[in-house]
Amino acid sequence: MTKRSLLAVTIATLGAASVQATPFLPMDARGLAMGNTGVASAQRAHAPSYNPSLLSQAEHDDDFAILIPQFGISVADEAEMYDTFVDMNDDLIPEFEALFDNAESDNFDKHIEALDQASQALYDALNGLSATDVNNVDATIANLRAKNADLQTALTTVTADINDVDNLTDQLTSDLNSVSGNPLSGRLGASAAIAFPGKRFAAAISLSGNVTFSGRAYFSPEDNNLINGYADAANGYASDAQALTTDFDTLLDGAENGDVTEAQLTAITDQAQSTSNYTSDTITTASGDISIIEDGQLSSEAEDADLNSRLELVGVAVSDLGVSFSREFSFWEKKIAIGITPKLQRVITLHYVTEADYDGDIDEQDLEDSSETFNQFNVDLGASFRFGSTNKWVFGLVGKNLISKTYETKPAEVRGAVVTTYQDGPEISLKPQYRAGLAFNGDWTTVAIDVDLTENDPIAWENPTQYAAIGAEFDVFDTLQLRAGYRTNLSVSDAEVASIGFGFSPFGLHIDIAAMANPNDVEKEAGVALETGFYF
Repeated sequence: MTKRSLLAVTIATLGAASVQATPFLPMDARGLAMGNTGVASAQRAHAPSYNPSLLSQAEHDDDFAILIPQFGISVADEAEMYDTFVDMNDDLIPEFEALFDNAESDNFDKHIEALDQASQALYDALNGLSATDVNNVDATIANLRAKNADLQTALTTVTADINDVDNLTDQLTSDLNSVSGNPLSGRLGASAAIAFPGKRFAAAISLSGNVTFSGRAYFSPEDNNLINGYADAANGYASDAQALTTDFDTLLDGAENGDVTEAQLTAITDQAQSTSNYTSDTITTASGDISIIEDGQLSSEAEDADLNSRLELVGVAVSDLGVSFSREFSFWEKKIAIGITPKLQRVITLHYVTEADYDGDIDEQDLEDSSETFNQFNVDLGASFRFGSTNKWVFGLVGKNLISKTYETKPAEVRGAVVTTYQDGPEISLKPQYRAGLAFNGDWTTVAIDVDLTENDPIAWENPTQYAAIGAEFDVFDTLQLRAGYRTNLSVSDAEVASIGFGFSPFGLHIDIAAMANPNDVEKEAGVALETGFYF
């Protein structure tokens, strides 16, 4: 029967388009807990990720800080694909597969076969009879009525099946069409840093890696035709069988009165043969033009059909090795910190495509064959200054990845395709990102606001991002930090994220944990982060 890989692989997880910059979204635990703020509020070891100039906004007694390791992960399911896929995989797909399970003795496949056998038996009983053999011959009429009764029984069972099959396939194709093209995206980040803050000179060395992916399912028109074709084909078969059994009843009533002519008998015999050899109209599928029912039975293409719906995945991994420098300057009697992070970048692009009936495993070689690696130089530049009567307020501005570059992805071999096929890959452009921040850094509390100054296009099919965020931290005796935040995406509606977290920092050791989620629906977006470090 129809192979389950897309109806279970894509239902368990999808042209070349232009793919753009990833979101401004460092994965540190403190910033994530505070709504992903940090351009004016990040602490020493986090400064390279948010704004290198903050290295010169540290307190006078700050010495150095080490951050190792830091991990974070987030997943966004904007169209709630996962729930739909799980429901289909748990309910609809097993029901659909059961229609064709050879191990079953009572299912749609077997009922179609029984209808074929009954119509064939009726034809065999008629074949070779003459009008004289039928008219007023009780034994012959009784035998033919018994064959017709068997056909009516088989027809009743198939008719009942058709309603169930029609409802099932309508719901299945409706669900698949509802999520076709919708994205499922995620982000994984890890980093480490060592920072030496200072007013006159500050520096940091940082190493970070971020993997961003976007995937989608594409439910093809050919597979839609196939799934909906079963009920349509069975309806046509049942209609022919119904006409046969009704016409045959009329003929047998005439036979009891001796009124059957040779022409009538020939016509009903031909009708019985045509029904037993019923072949449905052809439909266009991944296997070409096929008939769901052929010679009265499900065709081999219908029982074990090829599918050409696809799962497509685009990903980009960016590794940065940066050295940050910062210094405080005086402009118009205002002290402004300026920081710069020149960095080496390694960018790996990934483009992977699989067809519905591919049931192989994804191994390391598959991923290597689907990826391209690039090395380049890039730079971040930031500025910040303190203001207010007590210098507790900080304004920050940063531009990240100021050298824009476009990367190619490999044409992906479509795994599972009958004939070797390649799908062109997209281009991935890493463009500059600009963000401003405002923070109040009190003795016990920190409040921060960050806003993206430009819209960041998606990596592939997910929504673009332009974040506005607010966060707060309450510090208890420099030992326990309680944090909360809120972030919204100005580019789309219903894309809010609420976050919470805490830090534990006895004797310079820092352990930070954070979690975030869409407050209206956790499955739309959620994430966690963990880090440890030392501050001296």
